[in-house]
Amino acid sequence: MTSAQMFGASSRAVVVVGMGQLGALFARAWLERGRPVVPLLRTSDPSELASLRPEATLVAVGEAALPSALESLPVSLTQSAVLVQNELLPCSWLGKLSEPTVAVVWFEKKGDRPPHSIRPSVLHGPRAALVAEALERLELPFQLAAAEQERDHALVVKNLYILLLNLAGLRTGGSAGELLEGAPELVSALSRELVQHQSALLGRSLQLEPLMADVREAIHADPQHGCRGRSAEERLARVLSQARAHGLTLPTVEALAQEHLAPR
Repeated sequence: MTSAQMFGASSRAVVVVGMGQLGALFARAWLERGRPVVPLLRTSDPSELASLRPEATLVAVGEAALPSALESLPVSLTQSAVLVQNELLPCSWLGKLSEPTVAVVWFEKKGDRPPHSIRPSVLHGPRAALVAEALERLELPFQLAAAEQERDHALVVKNLYILLLNLAGLRTGGSAGELLEGAPELVSALSRELVQHQSALLGRSLQLEPLMADVREAIHADPQHGCRGRSAEERLARVLSQARAHGLTLPTVEALAQEHLAPR
């Protein structure tokens, strides 16, 4: 059976690109709500996919794979794209998507355990209601961002949270709460540099304290959350490369790179 046949005449269908933990979780929620779900696989026929007009196209690949996934996405699917990656900013989709729906995801799904939410996810864009439908089915909290500025603030807060924990965790290990209480100088220095980094990528100046107030709130909500993720070195290398491309000097990031990245 082809993807088009699986869709039938339904206008409620969803395409899912990337069937990892997050993609599979959303797919299950939509299926339970009675929506047809079609995974876009490497073996999928591009000409067949080009004829599809789903209500949404969830792009759930990892952040490193996002550029190539967007490049290969049929034009017919770009108009309904939903992005859920970490490290997202408008520059992630500029020139590839005109008006994506963005979900700033504050929950994680690991193994057979139920999803664990740290704080409400933030949804923005034309398919926000459809993403909300899935989160309601999963009984996960969320809120809607009415304006792009609100969306961007939410994106930067999540980016700072992920990058601060991962990069600092390369040196300290331990939990998020232990990092906040036990390494205040590292947290302060790295936070300032990461806000510089995010400002450069976003193209406008950002204020440190309002952002870090939200980051600290997220840490206090789950102080046992581990710092060093499996992608920590990859994230550090990406921040370093982006900083250099924008002419930024970030001493703490440079020091962490010397400690934890192989010379290039």
